[in-house]
Amino acid sequence: MRKALLVTPFPPQPTGLADYAMRILSLTKNHIEWTVAYPSGAETAKGFNCLPIKELREEHFKLPAVYQVGNSPHCEEVIETLLKHGGTSLFHETNMHHVLRNRANTSGDWESYNNHIEFDYRENSDSFRKIMSKKAKSLSEYDTRLRKYPLIGKLVLSSRIIAVLSDTAKYELEKLARGKSVIRMGFLPDFLSPAEKPQERSHAITIGIVGTFHYGRSWEDMFRAVQLLRKTLDCHLLIAGGGWPETDHPWVTATGRLPDREFRDKLEKIDIALDLRHHTCGETSGSMMDLLRSGIPAVVSSEGTFRDIPAGAVLRIPAESGAGGACAAIKYILENDKIRSSISEAASQYFAEVSDKDKCLKQWLDLIERSSNEY
Repeated sequence: MRKALLVTPFPPQPTGLADYAMRILSLTKNHIEWTVAYPSGAETAKGFNCLPIKELREEHFKLPAVYQVGNSPHCEEVIETLLKHGGTSLFHETNMHHVLRNRANTSGDWESYNNHIEFDYRENSDSFRKIMSKKAKSLSEYDTRLRKYPLIGKLVLSSRIIAVLSDTAKYELEKLARGKSVIRMGFLPDFLSPAEKPQERSHAITIGIVGTFHYGRSWEDMFRAVQLLRKTLDCHLLIAGGGWPETDHPWVTATGRLPDREFRDKLEKIDIALDLRHHTCGETSGSMMDLLRSGIPAVVSSEGTFRDIPAGAVLRIPAESGAGGACAAIKYILENDKIRSSISEAASQYFAEVSDKDKCLKQWLDLIERSSNEY
């Protein structure tokens, strides 16, 4: 059995990367003997050799190391370890500006942040710093600025092998990887038993938003789209995920962050899903993949990795079409049963192709084999 090191966010940290770590372990546990190194705030998992990242020693890095890298504060210790030791990186986003900026804000280590700027922007570094030093009008405006000006180059440089979860990410990182391997991996499902559609359905249409809130998710447009829809249709909004703005409208239900099983069950109550994003960070949306698996028709913005989903498996609209465009797209699906059925079938088929368990296992075993050859 091959031995390897996984450096990653880990449960109960409220991030999709922690959940994804458990999926990696579940898929490969009979083939790879993992040592799992986790950041502060996480805990050990029964049946696996786990330790805090701060307790890693040089002997641990004699193993092929895989880092799960994402654009959230939960990845700060993972990123610091990657920059110091190098290894194989699974990038869940192609822009790490949020996490790098947050690290500088909380630690005061602006020198490291400036090094990232100099590496990525070179002769334009001063212009970059001027843009980022301007006082933001709002948190949303500040977030947009972080999204429009990516930072990732030094992390790519520290990665001997790069793994990604989308075609868009592969294309973006190949431009930065300077001849390194960039491997497109399949998306791992949660391996739970299939969820069942509820036997009794409300007469009202359920519009769903799923996953965790962030400012790139165009909350105002999605909320307004459902408001417009309610003028002519009996419908309500179900938000399955954490961090979303509170509302006192009785037609809005927000569940907060849920365990996988409860999350899957909630999804089956959704008739049409809505996911509008703008200025993405190249993220692979796990919540969208869950919707596709369940064959739930979704209206999405034509942005980022949503453009990788085959035509016909979702209904894409331009991001600038806003609430009106989203409302019209939802109506179009609801009024055309054949289109609705076709999208549902194509969505499930696409998920089955990219999340096939046997294919994913072979990809992970090949990745570890290639990583071993780098040591």
